[in-house]
Amino acid sequence: MEITISNTFGALEIGSSVAGFLFGVVTLQCYLYFSRFDDDRLAFKALVATVWLLELGQTVAVLYEVYRSTILLYGRPYGAVKFPGFGGATILGGLITALVQWFFSYRLWSVLPSPWRYVGLMCALAAFARAVMCIYDGIEVIVLPSAFAFALDTQPLTTALFVMGASIDVTIAISMVYFLTHKREKSLNRVTKLIDRLIGFSIRELHVDLHRYIYILTGTYHSLMHLGTGLVTSIAAVSVLILYRTMPVNFIYLGAYLPLAKLYSNSLLSALNARSSLRDTVSKSLSVEVPRIGTHRATSSKGLSPDREAYNNVISIEMKTTTQVKADSTDYWS
Repeated sequence: MEITISNTFGALEIGSSVAGFLFGVVTLQCYLYFSRFDDDRLAFKALVATVWLLELGQTVAVLYEVYRSTILLYGRPYGAVKFPGFGGATILGGLITALVQWFFSYRLWSVLPSPWRYVGLMCALAAFARAVMCIYDGIEVIVLPSAFAFALDTQPLTTALFVMGASIDVTIAISMVYFLTHKREKSLNRVTKLIDRLIGFSIRELHVDLHRYIYILTGTYHSLMHLGTGLVTSIAAVSVLILYRTMPVNFIYLGAYLPLAKLYSNSLLSALNARSSLRDTVSKSLSVEVPRIGTHRATSSKGLSPDREAYNNVISIEMKTTTQVKADSTDYWS
C-alpha cells in the first residue's frame, strides 16, 4: 500500500483523538469509583489511582508526539521519521495492560476451581513477560533512528506482543464466560422448576414477572462481565494485530493501537464500578401472583363473574434470591 499523509499522520490524528476521548471516560469512571467506594480496600484504590496516573502519562506522550509531528514539523513530513513520544506511550501502555490483565488473572485464580484456577496463574505470568517485552520495545522506539528502522528490526517482537496480548485476553474472556455460564445454569435450575410448577397449576391467567426478572439479572450480569473479562479488549487486540500484519509500513495499526490501553483501563473500572449495581440486582425480592384454581359457581355472592373473582383471589408468593459469594482470605469483592 502506498504511504500517504492520510494513512500516516491522518491515522495518528484519529487514533489520538479517540484516545483522548477514552481518557475522559477513564477519568469519569475513576471519579465514580472513588465516590461510590470510598470504603473500598486500599489495594483497589491504589490500583485505580496508579492506572489513572499511567493513563495520564500515556495521553500526554501521545498528544505531544502528534503535536510535534503535525505542528512543529509542519511542512517537513520527511523530517518526522522518529517518534520518541510513542516509545514512552508504548512503555506506559504495556504497564497499564499488565495491571489490568493481572487483575483479571487474579479473578480467575479466585473463582475457578482447581485445577482450572491455574489458568489465571499462567495468564499472569504471560502478562508479566509481555510487560517486560513492551518496555524493551518502547526503548527501541526511542533509540532507533527512524520508525521504518524500528519496523524492520523489531517486527518479530512487535508481532509477539500483539499475539500475546490478544491470546491473554481471549483466554481470560473464554474462561470467565464458561465459568459464569456454568454457574448460571446451576443456579437457575431451582427457579426453572418453580416456573414449570406454576405453569402447570395455572389454567386461566398467570401473572408472572419472573421471566423478566431472570432476564434482567442474568443479562445485566453477563453483559457487565463480558466487558470486564476482556471481550472488548480481545476484539481490539486482534484488530490491531491484523492491521499490523497486513499494513506494517503505514501508521494505521498505530492509530488503532493508541486507544488500546484506554480500553483496558475502562474494562477494569467497569468491573469495579459494576459491583454496586450487581449487588442491588441480585438482592431484590420478587413477588409472583398465581390465581387459586378451584370450582366456581356461575355467579358469586358478590356479584362478580367467576373469572373476576378468581383473578382477585390470588396466592401471593414472595421469592427472595440468595447470593452465594466465594471469597478468598483477602476478601476479594469487598
